[in-house]
Amino acid sequence: EPSVAMDALDTIAQMRSNPDALENDKLYHSDLTYQFERSGYFALDSSSTAENLVFNRVVTLRDTWDAAPNNKNAKQPKKQNQQNNGGRKRGGGGGGQAPVVEDARRVALRAGTILEASPHPEADSLILLKLDCGDTNEDGEAEEPRTVVAGLAGKIPFNKLINRKVVCITNLKPAKMRGIESMAMLLAASNGKEGDDETVQLLDVPDSVPNGELLSFENMDEGEPDVMLKSKGALKVWDRVKSKLRVNENGEATYQDEDVVRKITTSAGPVKVSSLTDCTIS
Repeated sequence: EPSVAMDALDTIAQMRSNPDALENDKLYHSDLTYQFERSGYFALDSSSTAENLVFNRVVTLRDTWDAAPNNKNAKQPKKQNQQNNGGRKRGGGGGGQAPVVEDARRVALRAGTILEASPHPEADSLILLKLDCGDTNEDGEAEEPRTVVAGLAGKIPFNKLINRKVVCITNLKPAKMRGIESMAMLLAASNGKEGDDETVQLLDVPDSVPNGELLSFENMDEGEPDVMLKSKGALKVWDRVKSKLRVNENGEATYQDEDVVRKITTSAGPVKVSSLTDCTIS
C-alpha cells in the first residue's frame, strides 16, 4: 500500500521538525502502526530515514492465506466486469518494491453523463441520479448506469442536471446512504457559505469528451488508479487529494500539488465551473 510510505515519511518529517517537544506531546515512531497482508502488525522503526523505511513486527497473526487444495471441481472465480473503477491493484507479488504512485494518479476521475435525477425517497437533503460512466462488460457491451446518491437537494434544479457532462470518481468503495447504495461520487465547487446562501456548481466537462474518459492533471504522468480505494490507508489517498482541489480565479478546476498548481484536463480542454472562482471542490 503506497500510502503507508507517504504516512511514514510524514511522521519522520514531523519528528524532525519538533525534536524538543514536551514529553506528553512527543510523536514516536511506534505511533504509526499498520497491519500488513494479515501477517502481523508493524511499527515504524526509529532507524528509519526518508530513503530507507524500516518496520518491525510487533504482533504476529495466524496465516489464513494458505493455498487452497488442488480441486479440479472447485468453482473458479468469474472474470470481473471492465468497469471504470480504476485499473491497478496495489501490492502483492514480485520481488522488488513497486514505485510509489502519486495520490492524484490513484484516484479515478472520469467523465460521466447524468441521465436521470429524482428526489431521494428517505432524505430531503439527498437526490438520486443515474450516471453513465462509460462502464462496459467483458464483451465490450455497455453496462447499466450507476446509481449515485448526492447531497444536492435544493442546490441545483433537476432540469439543469439531466444530460449534463460531469466529473465523477468511480473507484471509491460504494456507500449506502439512507438505504440506497451510491456507486460513484460527483465533484462540485462551493462558495463555502451555509444554508440558503451556499452556491454549489458541478464541475463541467466538455460535451465532446466520451463517458468513461480518465481525466488527467496538467504536466503529470497518466493516471494509474486503484481498482478500488477501500482500505483505511487507501481512503486517506482520496482525503489528501480532496484537500488540494480548488477552483482558480479563471473558474478552472485545479489540483494544488505542493507549490505547483495543476489544471484538471480532458481530451477537449480543461474542466471548469459555470461562474464560481477561487473556491473549494468536494
